[in-house]
Amino acid sequence: MERQILHIDVNNAFLSWTALEMLKNGENIDIRNIPAIIAGDETRRAGIVLAKSMSAKKYRNKYC
Repeated sequence: MERQILHIDVNNAFLSWTALEMLKNGENIDIRNIPAIIAGDETRRAGIVLAKSMSAKKYRNKYC
């Protein structure tokens, strides 16, 4: 059998799962509806962007 590689992009799902968890834990703002990102280490304020909301995508190269 020929080897096949399957890539599944769940970045938007990751942001949605995080948003639901935050709402479940009492947050008042749904980060799916505002420009928001899920990124690296908060204490160091460094890292890569793992996921971003649809409204954050319009800023993609604006500040790079």
